[in-house]
Amino acid sequence: MPLWTANVIFATFIIAALGSGIWLMLHLNAVARLFAGRADEGEIVAAPVRPRVSRGRTWLMLAIFNLAWIACVLIWIYVIGGEANTLVEADI
Repeated sequence: MPLWTANVIFATFIIAALGSGIWLMLHLNAVARLFAGRADEGEIVAAPVRPRVSRGRTWLMLAIFNLAWIACVLIWIYVIGGEANTLVEADI
């Protein structure tokens, strides 16, 4: 595998995590609606307005966000362990 391939894979997961994280921050009402509890129990309560996006899309963005940051952590651990050095052809 060329040296740049691992960087592109890592950057792709970083962009996916950042993009889905920003999307989730911009749609906090939809996220709160997924995890809403009862107001008298002190749990998360969504705003009284209806969210602009569907529950399915919110679950999808949560899944992408979690899979992307977990993939980034696993790649980072793989690189720190030194096992990735055998995959990369870094001949000078």
